[in-house]
Amino acid sequence: MTQKQPALKFLQDLWQDVSAPGFMWQVAALAACLGAAWLIARWWHGRHEEGSGRLAEAGLRLVFPLTALVLAGIGKLALQNFIQVNLFNLALPLLGSLAIVRMVVFVLRQAFRSATWLGTGERLIALLVWGWLALYITDLAPYVIDALEQVDFRFGRQRVDLWMIVHGIFTVFLTLVAALWVAGVIEARLMRLSDIDSSLRIVGVRVAKALLTVTALLVSLSLV
Repeated sequence: MTQKQPALKFLQDLWQDVSAPGFMWQVAALAACLGAAWLIARWWHGRHEEGSGRLAEAGLRLVFPLTALVLAGIGKLALQNFIQVNLFNLALPLLGSLAIVRMVVFVLRQAFRSATWLGTGERLIALLVWGWLALYITDLAPYVIDALEQVDFRFGRQRVDLWMIVHGIFTVFLTLVAALWVAGVIEARLMRLSDIDSSLRIVGVRVAKALLTVTALLVSLSLV
């Protein structure tokens, strides 16, 4: 029976890498990946900055984290047979979460165009995602989940704990974001159909949003 890994084991391994001769190679390789991703993002922005449409705008927000994620993954595969790659193991989930945060905020901006809270909301979402990643990487997540499960409530015969509530809110949120993204794509396509009356297009957009929202709620609640 294997024992649970101690908390902070990953950070301990990373700290041991700092004193190893190969650590500077990790830093140099990761810096090269991030620099190349930044240059590719600058080039992409220069070519597509004037592009129209939701997909073009989403691409502008995602090109850096996704490119950096791919390059860092390649760098990890190339170096893992020669040196320790704990720095890459830390960078990969952070880059992936950056892409997720940017995508989620982009969808919310499209769904709520007049919302001014999204500027702060993006930072809050990023903080929550990276905070959970820090708990996961340092092996503290199971302890936090156990603590949340100890805080429970009774609704008749049903027992509901705090972790179930947090997990449910997160599941509903992600499902609704996905539904809003699909609704935005449908709206963009319908609005380009000039041979259909504008009032019919607006009605179609509203019906699509309503149906997708209801479907997302039903799916998310069943998952919870």
